[in-house]
Amino acid sequence: MNNLLIGFICIIIAYLIGSIPTGIILGKIWNKKDIRQYGSGSTGATNVMRTIGYKAAVIVLIIDVLKGVLAVYISSIISNYEWVYSISGISVIIGHIIPIFAKFRGGKGVATGVGAMMLINPFGIIGLIIGILTILISRLVSFGSIIGCISGMIIMLIIHLFLNNQKSYWDLIFFIFATIIILVSHHENIRRLIKGNESKIFEKNKKLK
Repeated sequence: MNNLLIGFICIIIAYLIGSIPTGIILGKIWNKKDIRQYGSGSTGATNVMRTIGYKAAVIVLIIDVLKGVLAVYISSIISNYEWVYSISGISVIIGHIIPIFAKFRGGKGVATGVGAMMLINPFGIIGLIIGILTILISRLVSFGSIIGCISGMIIMLIIHLFLNNQKSYWDLIFFIFATIIILVSHHENIRRLIKGNESKIFEKNKKLK
């Protein structure tokens, strides 16, 4: 089979996996309501935590991470090319943010991006740790997510500038584009951070009833 066709198939599969609206499905099972009508309107774990509760948020977080893992893992089974893994990782993030199964209104892509990153280049976990520490200190999930993504990208740049002997840059390309996409998905959060009125992690919205 043609390599480009294989790559295209992997990208489509990844996008469809990313498009599975975990938060919406769980919200309807848990409270029979659309999570997007509450809180920030996002389908991600943070909004689920504020509007449904911590248990539901943990479930959504785990599944969203696994979506990223699954998308890249499937691409690694179908193809032997690094560019396919990286573009599939980008595609699953886009699917999570702009899901075809949820009228193109999804989450921010962070958890799914973490899952993809774990298979594409585990060194990105350093950025994840920095992001988690930032969240714990600032109590701002969006700020920690942004810092974590940027840190992961910078770490990958350093690795490729000083430690990379394989001369393959597809993992770096993934980190760069994933960071850009996630930053764009956080544009409203960035605006609120600048104004100083972004909600903190333990400030709950009105829960679903």
